[in-house]
Amino acid sequence: MHFLPLFFAALGSLAASASAEQTVLEPRRLHLGRKGAYEWEEFKERAVDAERLELHFTAKSNATEHTLRLWQSQVKQNWPILLNGKKLGSLTPAETPMEMLLSVPAGSIKDGENTLLIEAPANLDDIEVGPIFLVPEKAQTFLSAAKIDVQVTEAETGSSIPCRLTLTRMDGTLQPLLATPTGDVATRVGVVYCKSGHATLAMPAGEYELRAGRGFEWSVALQKITLKAGDAQEAKLTLRREVDTTGWIAADSHIHTLTHSGHGDARIDERMLTIAGEGIELAVATDHNHHTDYAPIAAKSGVAAAFTPIIGNEVTTKHGHFNAFPIQPGAAVVNHQDDEWSRLIPAIRATPGVKVITLNHPRDLHSGFVPLGGLHFNPSTGRHRDAAALDVDALEVITSAAMQTDIFLLYRDWFALLNRGHRIAAIASSDTHDVNRFILGQGRTYVAAKDADPAGLNLDEVWRSYDEGRLLPSLGLLTNMRVGGSFGVGDLATGLPERFQVEITVSGPAWSRVDHIALYANGICIHEEAVEDAARAGIQKKLTLLLPRPAHDVHLVAIATGPGVTAPFWEIPRPYQASSKTFTSRVIGSTNPIWVDADLDGHFSSAYAIAQKLLQSGQDDPAKLTGYDAAVKTQLESLRSAK
Repeated sequence: MHFLPLFFAALGSLAASASAEQTVLEPRRLHLGRKGAYEWEEFKERAVDAERLELHFTAKSNATEHTLRLWQSQVKQNWPILLNGKKLGSLTPAETPMEMLLSVPAGSIKDGENTLLIEAPANLDDIEVGPIFLVPEKAQTFLSAAKIDVQVTEAETGSSIPCRLTLTRMDGTLQPLLATPTGDVATRVGVVYCKSGHATLAMPAGEYELRAGRGFEWSVALQKITLKAGDAQEAKLTLRREVDTTGWIAADSHIHTLTHSGHGDARIDERMLTIAGEGIELAVATDHNHHTDYAPIAAKSGVAAAFTPIIGNEVTTKHGHFNAFPIQPGAAVVNHQDDEWSRLIPAIRATPGVKVITLNHPRDLHSGFVPLGGLHFNPSTGRHRDAAALDVDALEVITSAAMQTDIFLLYRDWFALLNRGHRIAAIASSDTHDVNRFILGQGRTYVAAKDADPAGLNLDEVWRSYDEGRLLPSLGLLTNMRVGGSFGVGDLATGLPERFQVEITVSGPAWSRVDHIALYANGICIHEEAVEDAARAGIQKKLTLLLPRPAHDVHLVAIATGPGVTAPFWEIPRPYQASSKTFTSRVIGSTNPIWVDADLDGHFSSAYAIAQKLLQSGQDDPAKLTGYDAAVKTQLESLRSAK
């Protein structure tokens, strides 16, 4: 994605903003990896410059603190950085190109020859590093050469709003910076979350692109800036709501903090600013085996009006991770050492207040266990070894911090579970532990509920929508559907005529677009089409279909996809546990089912229930199964083989 063609531009940007006294330790951009192996297809034909980087340079001892400047990209593992045998720090775990700054304490550099070492991790990790510079001053001094006073407002009202700022060089490299006022901002390399839309940014002289955004529903504003040393400029950016979500609230039901989960980098006070800055209205705290209450810190941080906080818990066991919410204050934490689902899930359900249990990232391997993998789950029939204990309300089909190589894999698993008779809703969430590496609310679920007051949501209505499946999973697109003109997501569509209408609507901001829409009946694609010229804000495509009423009940789900967002302001991460060396970034948005009562008996029968009835009535002769879809036939075959 960002390779040698950008090298000279990057070096020029570095040189333009650098002090004349700095020392160039490495002028090149280098590929570090393992000779004879490659992590991603894009590295296959690229020579490995080194497996570990060892640089020797001559210098005089530093009586004062210096700064190491280092460009990096595609870093996932731990790469320690040592100067003369002493650890300065590590490369920043981040895929996005960025410059990192490390403090070089006084006395770390010795007279004569010095050695800078970037040590390789045990696991394969193809990365890019360089150029590398040594600056004879503190990072704070180096970053204070010029300033930008930024004000972000909402177009309709003119009022300031919480937001995210992304500062890059012209080649897309995230730029180190300082941001104030302290307490009102959460800052990482190239990224600032502002609680009130205002911040003062300090950085070296140079040419930059400053973007402001507020998550999926909003526009992204861009201003190009050229700064000279000593400059103090203003930047006024305006955001517009581009996606109409009236009657739907934005929820992220999988959020962590460093404070209570113990890993990642987002302190709980910073987490409040990321929630507000990404436009999430229902924020569920799910620290590992801990009940976290955001309400006090949200009030202290001044963002309590932006969202409704929910106490939750990611019950993290050796046999799966389960989110539970809401939880009453003071409730006991479930014993996460008990990984037997028949005991664990009822214990979670019995936790005071709990209305929703979700099965998280169910294809991820943790502690040698994959919840929807191995011998305990059949992805064709949906039969699970622990089916009787699988009392969960929702399944993460999108987890933006733990993406699957095949973005449809979890949808196929979910379809199989639905066909087996499980009534489990599909959701999307972020599973973020970080301020920026994995963006909060990138994976999100839209919940049918009144949305006029984000801080005063009707929670009874919210939990009812979770129970009824009135949910729209989203990663860069929002897909909705109606059947027969009056039935929406979660409804039982009954009394349909012999031919009925299906309306699919796909929406997105101008910076994300749809290029493909598919309609599934019982997980079988019954219609798909390409979409062209959809790069517009708001409704990008309306699709109307006229379908014959099926011979038996089916669940209908619409899924829209499009090219992935690769810009640093909303870059979609690579797969968490990749199953392929090829990565194609995609955005995706889907509905939950509309349950079609095709036999007009007033209730819905799953493919499994239909197959059971056929078997019990002796009508299971394969030659006479005309009109029954592949889902019913798969369940019938499964039942026969189990006899």
